[in-house]
Amino acid sequence: MSDHQFPNLWIAIPDSSLSDEQTNRDKATKICQFARACAIFRVKKIYIYRDRSEKSSPKNLLLLKTVLRYLDTPQYLRKALFPLSKELAYSGVFHPLNTPHHQMFQQIKDIRSGDVRVGLIRNVNGRTYADVGLGELVLLERKKNQGIKINVKITATKPVLRGVEAENSDINKYWGYEVLQAGSLANLTQILPSNQVVFTSKRGREITNTDPEIVALKSSKDVLLVFGSPKKGVDEILASEGEKIKSSRMVVNMFPMQSTRTVRLEEAILGSLAIFNYILSKR
Repeated sequence: MSDHQFPNLWIAIPDSSLSDEQTNRDKATKICQFARACAIFRVKKIYIYRDRSEKSSPKNLLLLKTVLRYLDTPQYLRKALFPLSKELAYSGVFHPLNTPHHQMFQQIKDIRSGDVRVGLIRNVNGRTYADVGLGELVLLERKKNQGIKINVKITATKPVLRGVEAENSDINKYWGYEVLQAGSLANLTQILPSNQVVFTSKRGREITNTDPEIVALKSSKDVLLVFGSPKKGVDEILASEGEKIKSSRMVVNMFPMQSTRTVRLEEAILGSLAIFNYILSKR
């Protein structure tokens, strides 16, 4: 099934997602597991919402955002976009995403007109170029501000590399995820219609009883899966905002026969996305 027949999958996790980890190494490893799961199942957006049921940690939020964005960035742009920091102290042990937009180095002779690569804007002698990891800058037709990351479509390879900013229609593969912040869970879940938001909860209906509703999501453009924290469920987090889950919302227990007392957040994300991928891929 191609992406245009498959809804855009988004997930929402709280800023307290790392609250059960003690060391920065363990926290970074957990974030890497989030990123890998999202990349495997083509998640387009990762929302980080404010969990008001717990005392927030600005350091954990910064770590969460930084590592997620770092992992989504092609290796050839990381040094330019991410200066050395304690948030990336364990970057050497991160597992790469190996997604389509993380292209390897190629010889210029192997580049074709129409190829798309992620690039970083460089302004040189009054002209605008993009570094797309080829060892030679790509001359762009339109001016852009220095340091901006864009997708570049190659338009010519001789006598010099030339390109333009790629349109969405130029990209027909999974191109990574975007990391966004949300002030509250209640506000976040209002960005999509009720039938396009799925709350994951052990208090929800068993996934085996919701197959038809989830299959119906196949016709939706976007679908948001909402996860709770390591300590609180989505209903408790909403209650801390003075809200509750409306009866029109889909609340699903993804692991109805679990034998463990709890399902860790990284396990819940991977398992839930795998289940959704299977159901939505049914013909």
